[in-house]
Amino acid sequence: MLPKERRNCDDRVPPAHPIPMPRPTASRPGVQAVSEWLASPYLARVAARVAYQYNLPSQEVPELLQELRIALWKAGLATAVNATWILHTAQHKGSDLLRMMRERGREVSFSGDSSIPANHHDPELLRLLRARAAMLPPRLKEFYFLRYRAGLSERQIADRLGLCRGSIRCLERRCVRSVKGRLGPGFSHHSVAGVR
Repeated sequence: MLPKERRNCDDRVPPAHPIPMPRPTASRPGVQAVSEWLASPYLARVAARVAYQYNLPSQEVPELLQELRIALWKAGLATAVNATWILHTAQHKGSDLLRMMRERGREVSFSGDSSIPANHHDPELLRLLRARAAMLPPRLKEFYFLRYRAGLSERQIADRLGLCRGSIRCLERRCVRSVKGRLGPGFSHHSVAGVR
């Protein structure tokens, strides 16, 4: 015969008081409430370290620190978190900040010839390429802008245009072929595809 505990599983009554969640204590080193982390000088050191890791300019450290504080605040002031959580969150925010900086740089570059790469030695060739790209059919012109001026990935372009990635690859081949053919002899596929 089964013990009484196993026979009457359905008759068990949950405890009157739920089991309390562990609170940050000295027995759990490094775990503190978010409110304590927000007042801690450790956050500034973490932001500076992550900015250094991601090669962010020193001017971006306060913005990274602010993003980290916002993430902590959104987690809830009474939430207990440890130093690893803080560091990982700072790294995620650092990579987001780096991505935004790159996108801002691209947006600035759309306005003029500042998108000419610094190591490009022939700005006339780039102006010719852009002039030829302006003569592309509307669909290829839209693709050219998204891929080579905005720097979007195949997946991002596919989402924006509502096409599959295979169609995007086909558009890229057609675009490169059209621009390459219009530039005349002497220009390779790589010299056209590499210019952004």
